[in-house]
Amino acid sequence: MKPDTEEDISPPRIKKDFGEGSLQAPLRDGISHAVMLGAGETYLGAFGIFLQATTLQIGLLATLPQVFEAMAQWISALSLDRFKSRRRVILFWVIIQALVWLPVASLPFLPLPTPILIMALICLASFYSVASGFINPVWSSLMGDLVPLAMRGRFFGNRNRLTGMSSFISLLLAGISLHFFKNGGWAAAGFLAIFIVAMLARLNSAKWMHRYEDPPYHMPPEQAFSFWQFLRRSPSSNFARFVFFFAAINFGLAFSSPYFALYMLRDLQLSYLEFSSVSAVATMSQFLTFRYWGEISDRFGNKKILNVCSWGICLAPMFWLISTNLLYLCFIQVYAGFVWAGFNLASANFIYDACSPPKRARCVAYRTIINSLFTLCGSVAGGLMAGLLPPSLVLGPLTFSHSIVLIFLVSGLLRLVTTSLLLRKFHEVREVESIRSRDLVFRISHIKPIAGATFHLLTYFFRESREEKKKKKQSGNEGNEE
Repeated sequence: MKPDTEEDISPPRIKKDFGEGSLQAPLRDGISHAVMLGAGETYLGAFGIFLQATTLQIGLLATLPQVFEAMAQWISALSLDRFKSRRRVILFWVIIQALVWLPVASLPFLPLPTPILIMALICLASFYSVASGFINPVWSSLMGDLVPLAMRGRFFGNRNRLTGMSSFISLLLAGISLHFFKNGGWAAAGFLAIFIVAMLARLNSAKWMHRYEDPPYHMPPEQAFSFWQFLRRSPSSNFARFVFFFAAINFGLAFSSPYFALYMLRDLQLSYLEFSSVSAVATMSQFLTFRYWGEISDRFGNKKILNVCSWGICLAPMFWLISTNLLYLCFIQVYAGFVWAGFNLASANFIYDACSPPKRARCVAYRTIINSLFTLCGSVAGGLMAGLLPPSLVLGPLTFSHSIVLIFLVSGLLRLVTTSLLLRKFHEVREVESIRSRDLVFRISHIKPIAGATFHLLTYFFRESREEKKKKKQSGNEGNEE
């Protein structure tokens, strides 16, 4: 019999080979988690704007929780070897995270001054992120043990595709709900409804997490290393150089990312439905291409994807300077979703390749610490710049009625400098098929990836394509001949 081909590994095959508990549970948990993100976390910025937060407060709402998340990840990684059950730790914090949505949803109904409400929202969002911080290193460690190396890119590409679709649908439905609630004069009730949905979705993901396989974890003493040791090894460590590249990219991202919602809702005066549509387009673009990026990751490696997508994400924020037309903004989001899908998948999978299982949780935690500090600095810098800008801006022959777009321009330039200086500092860590970057650009720019993904979406995402069935049939016939 021939070994499984690349096309053979699909969700039904995963279920057959690895069972209901090992890899089907993470798929279904991911879908419920994505609903929480789409209906809840996506709208925290819009919720802050509804509560009349200032520009700087919006920036803090987006980034201060990440600092607390990084601290929690540090504690979680250092204490991982003391946990008898990784699954039990994950379940505890997932339930805590789900319950945080109740006090968040109740804020508009409390008779408190606006500054106190905003402070309460930032504190609750930080506690929500603390729960994520305790979950992420343990979850990454567990998934690294459950997902075989040979199919890691395809599995996570497929998982991200399913979670992206779930996030897209929940984000859009939440936006439609907010739109109708606001038109009826009940915007606060609209936020209450979508945050309750987020809570229920996270509780459902806990149900699926309970079905995870839970192999024992052992950390040999010689594999332990401190954060200071990690920093000292940075000049010679391939993974550390990747971490600082990733953090610097996110510095540029955080410089502008908290303010896109502010720009659309406050400056462009988009409705909740229009805002949700623009946001959902990026999510849709991601889930239509995640599986394709996963196949490229397995075949050509994660570094090659980063080589291409890093340059692509430099341009994404600059496109916002050209027009405020709604259709044009949706087009930008299609492009941004495509390049960010590749960048995010490759960045996540690079950790699995570069870190041995005993070290993986600490590597994830240390990366998060550095990334969160860079992100916080980027957001604060962007917020301070936003506070200093005049209402409108004139740059030579160009006039911008909303000066906040200058932040988007600076964000793109920061990413461009980072990519130019740091992208070549780290390298692929596993043997992969060689391909030139320009050939990869031609491959990913071809229409077939998106057309194929659309075909899979419209014909039910667990269904195999005709080509896959044909190849399986051929493989089975060859096996019978042998």
